[in-house]
Amino acid sequence: MCGRFNIISAPLTQYVMSILEADIAVTGHASNPGQNDPSLLNLTIETRYNIAPTDQVPVLLRTEDGSWDLRDMRWWLVPYWSKGPDSKYTMFNAKSETLTTSRAYKQPFKSRRAVVPASGYYEWVKEAGAKKPFYVEPVGAAGLGFAAIWETWQGESAIIESCSIVTTAATEGMATLHHRVPVMLAPGEVDAWVNPETDAATLASIMAPAHKLPLSITPVSTHVNNARNKDEACLEVLGEPVIVN
Repeated sequence: MCGRFNIISAPLTQYVMSILEADIAVTGHASNPGQNDPSLLNLTIETRYNIAPTDQVPVLLRTEDGSWDLRDMRWWLVPYWSKGPDSKYTMFNAKSETLTTSRAYKQPFKSRRAVVPASGYYEWVKEAGAKKPFYVEPVGAAGLGFAAIWETWQGESAIIESCSIVTTAATEGMATLHHRVPVMLAPGEVDAWVNPETDAATLASIMAPAHKLPLSITPVSTHVNNARNKDEACLEVLGEPVIVN
């Protein structure tokens, strides 16, 4: 599962830039990001210590002309056919197993796949009746790319772009923390994930439970438990990290 995550500006900006620069190296051009945002190749992503569902989150996607765009979206999918934002159904995460059958997810999964960049995410374990938070972050990498889907909802007076993070079953090493984890994209999977022409077998392989990079799991302060707390105290370390390879 992924119910909270964070962004640390400098390393995560570096992570997003690595995706853009890798695309330049592969295609021989910049995919013309300037068509959508002239500053995209000079971007700075703002630090956000405690991102919760319904907050605005950065989403990296391909536009119809094949260029990259980075947009802030509501982290809780609003289906285009719905009456509008609703908390009745939990839609900030989308189970990989239901993407092709869910009325809300199947169209975004088919044609509106994206990447939510993150520095790390928080998970909780119940101990002695209390929720103990842990921070999960990559080892030796500037950030994580969560597989995501997005949608546009239009009402009479508002347009809302929103997203869900795709989750899959946890690998053995991560299952002690939670039985679900966000689908984390390996560097070579980013283009395949966002490409609407990618075949079903490749997408299934990307979403399959797999440990794609070393992760560090560190106990942190319960300050992060309150979604209203948005400061650096959310990352106060309370113990030694465990590395899952």
